[in-house]
Amino acid sequence: MLNKFYDKFIFANGLKYKNNNFFLIDLPFLVCPAELLSGLLETNDPEFEKKIYYAIKKSVSTNLIPSFGTEFGLRGKKLVGFTEKYFVASGWGAITNVDLDFEAQKAIISVSNNPVASRLRSAKHPADHILRGVFAGIFSRIFEEDVECVESHCCALGESSCEFVIKKQREFDFSNKHVRRQLEPDL
Repeated sequence: MLNKFYDKFIFANGLKYKNNNFFLIDLPFLVCPAELLSGLLETNDPEFEKKIYYAIKKSVSTNLIPSFGTEFGLRGKKLVGFTEKYFVASGWGAITNVDLDFEAQKAIISVSNNPVASRLRSAKHPADHILRGVFAGIFSRIFEEDVECVESHCCALGESSCEFVIKKQREFDFSNKHVRRQLEPDL
């Protein structure tokens, strides 16, 4: 037994290992040490961090979330619930929707026990640009509106959890140092 989420797919023969790859239904995924990802985030280079963020956001929004919708027929709150369970079961930490407002197209997500950010040793700023991109991509599809994500609190800085604010870019305050460091102002 793996965990309740994946056990359901194992039981229904939806989790497969073929041609040296794991698949959840037809969606390929991998198991990797968190150190591989945390190494990418140790650069302390805002331009590189933005490139990671925007590339992941685009991939999640255009490839991953449509696959979830196509394969599992999910939209709205059901898609939010599924993606939360998927990422928690996949070892990304305990993900909690602190505030989710479909009408205003905003969300605040908290992640405790973040395996990537907790391994960062030299972070001077919120540093999980991978999860920022994942959340921005997920919620851009869920809200059917392009949204951005800023990490406002980070366990790499000694805080108890990471907190991510998701909303339309024009609603962010670019006088805030975290916003300026994490987002391009003119996209």
